[in-house]
Amino acid sequence: MKFINTIKIGTFFRTRVRIHYTWILVFILIPWTVSTQYSTETSLLSRVGFGLITAFLYFGTVFLREIVLLMLAVYKGMVVRTVTIFAFGGLIQPDYETTSPSHEILLAVSGMLLNFVITAIFFFTHPLFGDIDLDMKVITVKWLAFFYFTLSLFHLLPAYPLEGGRILRGIIWKVTGNVRQATRIVGITGWILGFLTMVGGILLAVLTEELFTGLFFIGLGLIIQNAATHGIRHLKQIPELPPPGPPSLPPEEVDQAILLPSEEIPTQQPQELPSEEYHQLRLQLYTPSYRSSTWPRTT
Repeated sequence: MKFINTIKIGTFFRTRVRIHYTWILVFILIPWTVSTQYSTETSLLSRVGFGLITAFLYFGTVFLREIVLLMLAVYKGMVVRTVTIFAFGGLIQPDYETTSPSHEILLAVSGMLLNFVITAIFFFTHPLFGDIDLDMKVITVKWLAFFYFTLSLFHLLPAYPLEGGRILRGIIWKVTGNVRQATRIVGITGWILGFLTMVGGILLAVLTEELFTGLFFIGLGLIIQNAATHGIRHLKQIPELPPPGPPSLPPEEVDQAILLPSEEIPTQQPQELPSEEYHQLRLQLYTPSYRSSTWPRTT
């Protein structure tokens, strides 16, 4: 039985949008982490409820971010087949005949800027809530700002499929002209980064009292590692472009043979038809009366 790791949630701009199964970890870790930040006087149902609201808001912002990047890709003339949304962001899988290293770098830089913009929005949003249940709402928004700020910093790292890794892939692609080789290099780098993040989270949870922060980094490392593995497997769908060959030369003109006047091939001229006078003369010659009066008689 084949394991299904993505679920299709719709089609936008003729592009299939799918979510990865790593979102299950998000909807476990975020409510668990956020619910522990409230006082014990708050009911368990309210704490879990605000944790789920935080997780859904996080999912909504990641989804909108990827739709904006998809709109930018379509505007630039790229044909995008699939967008896979991971917990840290999306992985756009374009038709590589309609994209270029410049497009790759443009989308990555745009994704970085959107991360910091969303972080700033969450950070400056809490004064708009007023005084009603201010503490509970501020905790939700504060953790959303923390999640996005952490991801914004992670996206600066040169590891695929983070934005920094996509910029590095665009540079390697531009230099080598081989998108498969560039994807393989940054994909392996992303897998190593995800593994080190999980190790760091385990050490943080075991050696310190930051249990939930350690769990957060363990989950983040697992998500990055899965996304890097997904990107490496995507190599099979990238066509192997042939290396650039020498510039094509114009077709050679066939030299026409030039014959000297003595070597010219004679052409057969059509025979001229007999004239009307010729026919009249033949008619008179073969007329009996004409022969008897004009021909000499023999004795």
